Parts: sequence; C-alpha cells; structure tokens
Amino acid sequence: MPRIVCSPVARPDDQDAQLLSTLLTSDVPSRRESLRAARVRSTSQQRNEALRGYLLRNGFDRALFVVERVLIVAAFVAFGYWLLDGYGRDWLFMLRQAQPVAASQVEPERTPPSPPAFSTPTPSVPPEALAVAPLPFIHRDEESSSFAADDQFLVPQTMRAPLVADDPRPQRLSMPSVGAEMDVYEVFVRNNEWEVAEYAAGFHHGSALPGELGNTVLSGHAGLRGAVFQHLGRLKPGDQVVIETSNWRYTYQVRHTHNVWPHQVEVMNPTSTPVLTLITCTNWDTQRLIVVADLIDVSPLS
Repeated sequence: MPRIVCSPVARPDDQDAQLLSTLLTSDVPSRRESLRAARVRSTSQQRNEALRGYLLRNGFDRALFVVERVLIVAAFVAFGYWLLDGYGRDWLFMLRQAQPVAASQVEPERTPPSPPAFSTPTPSVPPEALAVAPLPFIHRDEESSSFAADDQFLVPQTMRAPLVADDPRPQRLSMPSVGAEMDVYEVFVRNNEWEVAEYAAGFHHGSALPGELGNTVLSGHAGLRGAVFQHLGRLKPGDQVVIETSNWRYTYQVRHTHNVWPHQVEVMNPTSTPVLTLITCTNWDTQRLIVVADLIDVSPLS
C-alpha cells in the first residue's frame, strides 16, 4: 500500500539563503572580451539618438517658423490699419457730422430765378467750365431796379438777400424710397480711373448736367467711406431719385437696374434723352450695380 510522504514547505527566507549560497560557491564565468567604456550623454543627445530615425527640426524649419510668426504679426497689423482707416474714419466723420452747426454757418435762404421752360434743354456747359463754379448772374429787371436815382441814394432802402450763384452741377442727391440723402461732389479721371467721392456721391466730370439731353452719371461707395450707395440695390422700377443743384430740383424715375462687369463702360455713354445713371460696386467688388432713371419733373427750390 503506497505511503504518503509529507515534505516540509520551503519558506522565502530559506529560498533566499539557498540562492545566496549557490552564488557564493559557484565559479565566476570568465570573459575574454573587454568591456566597452561607458558614454555619458546629455538629455538632448540622448533624444537625438533615440529619434534618429525620425525627422528633426533643422535650420530651414527654424527659418520657416520665424517667417510664419512674422506673417502673422504683419496680418494683424494690416487688419488693424484697415479697421482704423475704414471704420475708424467713418466713425470720426459721423462724430463731426453730429456736432451742432453754429448759427453763423447756416446758409441764407435761396431765391431761385425764373424757371426755364421744361421742354427746352439747358445748354451744354464746356468741360473746362465745370472745374470751377460759374459766376452768378443777374436778371435785367433786377439789375435796372437795383439802381436808384441820384437824388434818392440817401433814402433807406429795403435790403434783399443776394441771389445764390446758379451752379448747374448736382449738389444733393436723395432717394426717398430707401431713406438715403447725401451731398454730391464732382469727380475726375485720375491715372485712367474714375475717382470715387468719400462720404458723398460723385458727379462724373463731363457727363450731362441734370436736365440736359444726355447721361448724368453719379457713383458712390457701397461699403466704407460713408457707404452712401449701400442701399442702391433696393431701388425698384418706379422709385424716384431727386437731384438738387443750387436753384433747381430734378426728379427722376427708376427705369431698371442691372449688373455689369467693370470693363462695360458703355453704361456711361451719352443718351438722346435726359437720363440719370447711378453706379456702385457689388458682388464683392467684382461687378458694378447700375441704376438707370428717366427725368420726369423739374421744379425750382423754394
């Protein structure tokens, strides 16, 4: 009958003691080759050694890093300049416009001359005469009545306000249907490009004067610099556009609106009837919005 033999379980302390005894009594293995000298590396050298198989930054990468930072700073500077030069100038202009006007700067009441016949077109003004305001004129009856007899020159006379110079160029433009009203300045061709008036509409020098047989051309900004034509696209056929000169009011009625490319300058060509053409940029300045209106009424300013 088999017997069961119970052997004592080895404790951890006995295992450690046995391993130590074995190491002390066994022979030390001999090494024929000499040990290599240990090398001490810095952290950066060890990193380069470990990442030798990967791409590391070199001088060209550092140059690109510097250029990237310079371009970012330049972009912020350009954006800041655009912001100040655009919206900043518009804000200063509106601030100046909001200041109260002194009583001495208020224009005197304008007395218009006798209205001409509506069917008779105003004679054309030479282009050189548009560069400066024309001289004021005096009617014959007023000229004769303004001089009293020699024996009555000491008699007190009633003073009358002098007539305002009759400047036939546009001075004010209003579009009642879109709630827009602005000044009008004359603009010229500079470096083969038409100027665009700032904070006002621009009357193209050499185009027809209001009421004349021909094409009266006005342009304006739709974005910054006053954005006087920002609502031009809201005009619809049948809406009215009013131009005021020094003594006259000309009312036009919108015929149609359309977009053209910047090179399609034929929209400014002369016409056989009194026509008003309004121009502004649209579609991110890639096209021009054109509004064409026909003259329907002329009346003196009261």
